Amino acid sequence: MNKRPQILIVEDQLGPRKSLEMILSPFFDVLTVDLGEKALALLQEKEIDVVTVDLRLPDLHGIDVLRQIKRLHGDVEVIIITGYGDFKTAVDALHLGASSYLMKPFNMGDVLSAVNQATGRKRQIDQLKTFLTKIGEVVGIDQELTQGIKMLETDGSLLEKAKKMFEQTEQDVEEERRVNHFEFIRALIDTVERKDPYAHGHSSRVNYYSYLIAQRLRLTDLEKEELQIGAYLHDIGKLGIDLKITGKKGEYNEGEMEAMKKHPEIGISLVAPLNLSPNILALIRHHHEYYIGKGYPDGIGGEDIPLLARIIAVADAFDSMVSDYPYEYRKVLTLEEGVAELKHCSGIQFDPKVVDALIQTIEAEHDRVLLKSALLADL
Repeated sequence: MNKRPQILIVEDQLGPRKSLEMILSPFFDVLTVDLGEKALALLQEKEIDVVTVDLRLPDLHGIDVLRQIKRLHGDVEVIIITGYGDFKTAVDALHLGASSYLMKPFNMGDVLSAVNQATGRKRQIDQLKTFLTKIGEVVGIDQELTQGIKMLETDGSLLEKAKKMFEQTEQDVEEERRVNHFEFIRALIDTVERKDPYAHGHSSRVNYYSYLIAQRLRLTDLEKEELQIGAYLHDIGKLGIDLKITGKKGEYNEGEMEAMKKHPEIGISLVAPLNLSPNILALIRHHHEYYIGKGYPDGIGGEDIPLLARIIAVADAFDSMVSDYPYEYRKVLTLEEGVAELKHCSGIQFDPKVVDALIQTIEAEHDRVLLKSALLADL
């Protein structure tokens, strides 16, 4: 049974306090206090998800309570409810991190809507923290990482992307969140890739080659979006593999190869808290399957391999062929040599129609592709 979100009502007037409690208690676990100091003390003892705060309290101003909550418990959502506010106060509250601002007399619908949005955002942030904790444990991005969110605090741009990922607006909410979701993922992978300078930029280049294929195959906008996210996340499971293996100069021995073959499944485990679409998860899992059915982890082949995974397989391999990785034991190929290798592996390792799509674009726009590849190599 799922645990119900816990709501703390901070209101000194008995009537509004009881009204809020009656509205919320059928759906949430509700605690009530009449002073700001009591609220701050209770937050030290209890796991609170959302706090509703009246602006005019006998001991502290509601804005000061909000400020302290955000300083000490940054992931707790705060809703300001008051009968005395003005526009400037509302703006101040929102700038300080309040999730919404409601005026008395409030109605049940507005209260439930505000609290439901706040608990939903809190749940997503908790999922994000779980994800970042996994990444931090595997990769050690920050040695002070005791909670997943600590990773965000080490990188300002990443922190901003994570915040935007959960912002709610009245217009184009879903579109904005999709964009912010991708920006966060890209910033996260950029942060992770900085741990391995040899891998830095690889995801961006795979994204570029995948885009060329998607354009040629006339994929839908949704498929392109999923492909873009998958391009950045396809190798995230390598974070769970010993760096001595992933960064080895020379061929893998049998044991090392078996360890490397686990990275698609490790990747699925790492991204589980992000609630990605089934298509993206399938891409991560199957991008090392062979068209003839001799790849890993499941040994499926042909059309049984999801299309997006077949695209990433070609883009990923092509980048490995034509990019300069100091730990690679094979020589770097030119674009022309890479094209020849793709043709050689077409119908064996790769889907022929995907190979043809990339080759046709390279041959039609050779100089532009060469320039873009060079620019991405210098990221």
